[in-house]
Amino acid sequence: MEKNIYAISYKLRRELYHKIASAVGLVFVFFIVTSLFMTFIIFPVANKSDSMAPDIPAGSYEFVSPLLKNPDRGDVVLLQNYSNGKQTPLRRLLRTVSLFVTVHKWQPFDESPVSGTRPVMRRVVGLPGDTIYIDRYVVFIKPAGQNHFLTEFELTNSKYNARILVPPAMWDSDFGAKASIPQITLAEDEYFVLGDDRLSSADSRIWGPVKQPAILGKALLLYFPFNKFSFL
Repeated sequence: MEKNIYAISYKLRRELYHKIASAVGLVFVFFIVTSLFMTFIIFPVANKSDSMAPDIPAGSYEFVSPLLKNPDRGDVVLLQNYSNGKQTPLRRLLRTVSLFVTVHKWQPFDESPVSGTRPVMRRVVGLPGDTIYIDRYVVFIKPAGQNHFLTEFELTNSKYNARILVPPAMWDSDFGAKASIPQITLAEDEYFVLGDDRLSSADSRIWGPVKQPAILGKALLLYFPFNKFSFL
């Protein structure tokens, strides 16, 4: 009569339990390490709008690092909801726990500056202390301590494309994303952000400058679709 060897051997049974416990422990540790990495080091973000086209199209996926929250000119950043600063400590705690457990798959209480939508990616064109104005979609910037205005592309080392289309006939340039805005000077903790699709993007032309705490992180890499693979 065939017998289960683990039923009659305490030593083998203990070794089996030890192997099972070790395997479960390794899976648990892997999950914890992955969750920590994806929460505090780098995490994926799905871009669902054309506001950053042509370089970052709708349907693309990017890696964002929450460690990099002091962007340079030309960087692409992920912005959170302005109202997050008004959240109760309990809501902030629940959001942090959910981000950790779900590896950034579920982000409760999140809205972007546009009510009812998720956090958005925008490009930093103005830094604290800059004086900025826009004339027919062209951005002019005078950095703090300088005397002359230059365009955004003359001041940044980043290479990117801005979509500036000729508006249709009878287009109201004050409707939606404005074609021109008067001079403003950014405070010490303020950034001026724009979508690369300048004709239709909701950005600082509508919201005004964003404060540094609204920056969730810097976008580093576009990894999907593969034919658009690029460092940002």
